[in-house]
Amino acid sequence: MKSQPDHKKITLLVVREAGRPVRQLQLSKPLAFALPAAAALSLSSLVTSMHIHASRSISELEAEAAALSLTNIRMELKVADKDQALLQLRSQVTELSEEAQSIKDKLKSVSELEQQLQSLIEKETTSSSGTDNEPTASAASAASSQPFIAASAKVAASGTKGDVKGTISRSSTAPFLAEHPSDTSSGTLSAVDFRFGVVTAALGSTVPPQVGGEYIAVYANDPLELVQETRDDYEEIKTMLEEMVSRISTTITEAEKANTLEANLQAKKAREEKARLAPAVLWPTGSKVITSSFGYRSDPFKGVSAYHSGIDIAGRIGDPVYAAMEGVVTSADQLGARGKYIIIKHANGLETWYMHLNGMVVSPGDKVSKGEQIGMLGNTGRSTGPHLHFQVVKQNKPVNPLNYVKP
Repeated sequence: MKSQPDHKKITLLVVREAGRPVRQLQLSKPLAFALPAAAALSLSSLVTSMHIHASRSISELEAEAAALSLTNIRMELKVADKDQALLQLRSQVTELSEEAQSIKDKLKSVSELEQQLQSLIEKETTSSSGTDNEPTASAASAASSQPFIAASAKVAASGTKGDVKGTISRSSTAPFLAEHPSDTSSGTLSAVDFRFGVVTAALGSTVPPQVGGEYIAVYANDPLELVQETRDDYEEIKTMLEEMVSRISTTITEAEKANTLEANLQAKKAREEKARLAPAVLWPTGSKVITSSFGYRSDPFKGVSAYHSGIDIAGRIGDPVYAAMEGVVTSADQLGARGKYIIIKHANGLETWYMHLNGMVVSPGDKVSKGEQIGMLGNTGRSTGPHLHFQVVKQNKPVNPLNYVKP
């Protein structure tokens, strides 16, 4: 009996290589349709997964590109800031060079005044009587102006255009800014003689050494502040030169008028009045005995090398302490090594500090005049005896007070 074909199955014939029999496979219709569908789904899933992976890769690359772009913008901003800083520095150096040229021009006028003064001195010398041993007014005035002429030579040596760093190193070694004589009829005291006299007075005094102050370590100067420091030095030198020109001009005028007795009397009165008002900075206490100078010393408590940020002036407890210049009190407090202390800020940018006080008569915010009493000398804080620690601060750095005031 002949078998009936099964319509629910599909027969697949697999033709292999020549000489090999044909294989016959029978698959059900659902399976025959399911296999292509499964293959299609597999391909679709593969394509979808590849698309998702590609999208993630593109997103990551875009994020990296954005980060690189931001980094590039930041680098460009930094470069722009550096360029701006360089432009400002070049501008400042140019201004300093112009100021150096201005100072050299002023020095030329000072040299001309010196020659004029010298001719007056020679004229007065030849016309004076041989029996008159008293110095004339012009000779005394010329003697008083000689330190300024020597100082001008030092400034000229340091005024080379464009040599900013050299100017700083040389001008910082010239402490003649505060060595102007207050009385043109008195002799000039050099810095060496002054220091020697202070040491001799301290050794010959019966007052025991009285020193103190904060322990401050030594740090190197920030080279970025050189331009600003040079600008400040130029301002001080310009002020000094203007004062030199004024003093020499006054001296010449006085010498020309010194031919008559009336002119001599007027010149003497003018000098006395000028000497009375001359000091720009007053000595802060009645005592003149300096027991510890500014700079490096052996610390009185630790016995090791330390930096002393001011000068110590011996005295008695309760002695009045005066404001060295007009200004505003910014601090009047008590703190550790300083003891009771006062800080005054002045219009010229300087600050004066007064430490180890026994008492204070001013408060923060008070305006004080030059010479006004602000406190009493004492022995508070890190101190070995009654004294005043007097300190001058410029641009947040202590400087030698003896460059601004003399006892």
